[in-house]
Amino acid sequence: MRRYTLIILIIALAASFTIVSAQRKKSSTNKKTENVAYKSTLDQLRERADNGDAEAMLLIGKAYYGGSDGAEQSFKTAAKWFADAAEANVEPYSTEAKGWLGLLYYNGEGVKQDHDRAMKLFLIATRDGFEGLVETFDELAKDGDIFACKFMQECYNKGVGVKRNTDKAAEYQRLAADAGDEDSYMPVGLYLYNNDKHAKAFKYFEKAAKLGNARAAYFCGLMLYDGDVGVEQNKAKGLKYLQMAADEGHVAANSRLGEYYLYGNGLDMDKEKGAKMIKVAAEKGNNKAMWVLANCYRLGEGVPKNYALAAQWMALVSSANKADEYKSLIADLKSRNDPFYSYLKGLYEYNITGDYDAAMDLFKTVEKAKVADGITMQGVVLTNKNYKKRDIKKAAKMFEKASNDSPLACYYLSFLMEKGNGVKKDEKGAIEMLTKAADGGCAQAQCRLGDKYIRGTGVEMDIEEAAKYYLLAEAQHAITPEAARQLARLYENEAPYLPEVEDLNKHIDHLKKTKENNSLINMLAGTKF
Repeated sequence: MRRYTLIILIIALAASFTIVSAQRKKSSTNKKTENVAYKSTLDQLRERADNGDAEAMLLIGKAYYGGSDGAEQSFKTAAKWFADAAEANVEPYSTEAKGWLGLLYYNGEGVKQDHDRAMKLFLIATRDGFEGLVETFDELAKDGDIFACKFMQECYNKGVGVKRNTDKAAEYQRLAADAGDEDSYMPVGLYLYNNDKHAKAFKYFEKAAKLGNARAAYFCGLMLYDGDVGVEQNKAKGLKYLQMAADEGHVAANSRLGEYYLYGNGLDMDKEKGAKMIKVAAEKGNNKAMWVLANCYRLGEGVPKNYALAAQWMALVSSANKADEYKSLIADLKSRNDPFYSYLKGLYEYNITGDYDAAMDLFKTVEKAKVADGITMQGVVLTNKNYKKRDIKKAAKMFEKASNDSPLACYYLSFLMEKGNGVKKDEKGAIEMLTKAADGGCAQAQCRLGDKYIRGTGVEMDIEEAAKYYLLAEAQHAITPEAARQLARLYENEAPYLPEVEDLNKHIDHLKKTKENNSLINMLAGTKF
């Protein structure tokens, strides 16, 4: 109660000062009017207010707030008059009225309590010259009032009523956190962490983590696992926090834990679980996870060996922040005559130079290493209209041979089965093969199958199934422009089986602008084999 009274007193004193100062500037001919303003009855004030007098509106609001000048106390009526005075935009009365309105919203008097709105009004009033609020809230902040701490934080962040000072703003936010403001734990932790005060930062991260903040849990996990400066190492506890963050969908936590499971860093090695967690992070756009996932597919660690998917994921980051790693990998693979090097060089000869015979020889090398995608790509070369040794029947046999281990082979075989090209026409079998390819992670198949479900081509129309496969391709960052546009329409139609996205309109716009993914071609073109 003392605090509320103090705020009221400051507002009244500051307002009186501004009004008196303004009145002193009036000419002597206005002295009679001034006396009337302070001695008038409520009816006289209303008469002036009806003529647009902002000062009268303000005084009526004060009268109803305090139950004076013949007015029965009514915070609701006071709020109405303060709002009118604020909207009149006549200084200094409108500024003071905003301060009073802020007080009403702060206390929940006559209006529904709304600290956010109160904050905005106090800041506007302060910006417009009501400097008494800064002094008041500064005192309250030091006394542990959370609202006051946040007000002072905003003032220093924006330079309202004080000179802008982000370090001072951080001090007040820390006061708010120490007073129990849960929303301040994480930002205070980050401020301290970024200013090399890791031990102090950890305390705030841990408070936020215990409240379910995934990002805070991630920081706690890293600091405990690594034994950060001032934080005693505790790998077991650190892993629990990392798992907590991962369970809440934190991308970096999934990536870090995935690596730990893959390589056994403090955990019992579980490559399948590790690859699964890495995939979650990769689908969310984590570049490091994309690179690790690419190598999981290359080596068959935790997932079936799949050179097509390895190249696809590698292409997404090879020209970005993993360019050096990619160059080093190529050099290493070449020195060891690794089959994945032969696969990439085969793709290069097929897509960039157009040397189909050279491509065939390289893909045969991959086949000898018992990698199904080597067989698949031989089939692809044999279907090319520009290849002088084109042989659709032979290609179909190769696709059939590789279909158990290569989703890409299933994808190409489905085309031949659908048209009866090189194999017996089998539309039902074509859909089954396309589905096998899509379920195996082939993004091209996922988009094509989604198109079929959305149009009812070769399958019964099923919009939910279409969305399912479009989303799988989108997660791989490999959705085709047509599939992306179809998915955008589903979002626009508010399909109930689509996941929630943070900024729906932005996401829809992004989908509509999707272009053909040329990352693989770009990677190959820029590789020195």
